[in-house]
This record gives sequence, C-alpha cells and structure tokens, in this order.
Amino acid sequence: MALCVVGMASSSFAAITEVVISAETIKDFGEISPENTGFARDADASNGLAFQFIGGAVNPPVEEPPSWWEVEFWCEKGTYFVYARGKSDGDTGSDAFWLQFDNQIGTLEHTADPDFLGRGLGNWRDVFDAGIYKWISQGVPPETTVEWEAKERGLHRVRSSPRQAPHSLDQLLLSQDQDEKPDDDPWPTEFPRKDPRAVESKGKLATTWGILKSGGKPAVTR
Repeated sequence: MALCVVGMASSSFAAITEVVISAETIKDFGEISPENTGFARDADASNGLAFQFIGGAVNPPVEEPPSWWEVEFWCEKGTYFVYARGKSDGDTGSDAFWLQFDNQIGTLEHTADPDFLGRGLGNWRDVFDAGIYKWISQGVPPETTVEWEAKERGLHRVRSSPRQAPHSLDQLLLSQDQDEKPDDDPWPTEFPRKDPRAVESKGKLATTWGILKSGGKPAVTR
C-alpha cells in the first residue's frame, strides 16, 4: 500500500500537507476487497483509470464491509479538508461512500460532516448530472466540507466503502489549505512508481513523489 502526495517544501524535506490518492494509487499500492470492486479505463479520469464500487453497499457502515479499498499514506499533523473527484453511474441512489481513518477501521466509526453523519461523503447526484466527474465533499443540500484531523505526523491508513453503488472514483484529496472544493479538473499529481513509504532512521520521509503546489515540478527530496 502507498500514497500519492503533493507537498510544500520545508528545509530539505517536504512537509506533506496535501495528499492525493488516485485510482492508480489504489490499483498499484492499495488493497481492495475480492468482490464488488473494479477498475475501468476512463478518458475523463485524471490518469485514464477509474476505481469503481460495483456493489456491496452498506447503510449504515459495518465493521467488515463487503466492498472496500484501503491505502496507507504519510502526512503532517493537522486538520485536512476532504474531497473526492468522482461521478454517479446512475440515479441519486448510487453516489455516496463511507470514509474511515486509522483506528476507525474495523469499527462503526467513520469520518463525515458531524451534522450529517448518515450521508457519508460524495452525493454527487444531488448537485450534478450522472456520468460527469466533479469534486465534492458532501453534496446533499446544504452542501458541506468534511474535515479529518491527523493527530500526528507520520503514516496513516484510510479505508473507503460504498454507502451506495455503483459509482466511480478518480481522486481523493486531503488538504490543509483547500477550504473550498476544487474546480472540475483533476488535482495535479505525478503518480509514483515506487513505494513512497520509505523513511530514514530518524523517521523523516526520504523521498516524496508529487508536484510542488508552488512550482509545478516533480518533488524529489533526498
């Protein structure tokens, strides 16, 4: 499992305050349930590949969902705004998912808007037409932005499972700075071809893959 990150340089190491998890990240470094999930070529996805929840939806969430993906990632301590670039593949009943971090995984706890916990995340169809990729956090009116707090700097794990299916995911964005949902375009990132969990003995991230938000060049720190 691994991650795709976008960071802002700090000293000789990147301070990772944005994390982008794409369908390619899930496919090459993540884990998925043996059933109810899939990948599809899609020219409208950021890198031409979409992750799909085909079935196995649960409402409310359960400890061991029948459909899920998981990815391990590195980030700084802090509060992150959570957005997903995805699309509904059908009507309003196929566009929402659950998101769990760290010790929430394997429990009934999950991350969502505290005033609308039962809605999960996504809900693209409440705002947009089906079959169109859009960024959203939680779209059922009133549209809200979900936040997650990383309590420490280091490795974290995220699991997603469907509240409704089918629907497609292109990218998941965790950002300390993006307090409004992004435009329609994919979040800039360079997909890693190595497992980016490599760390030094002192615990600092040895190599970061991504594009620096300020410069637009691949970020490689040593």
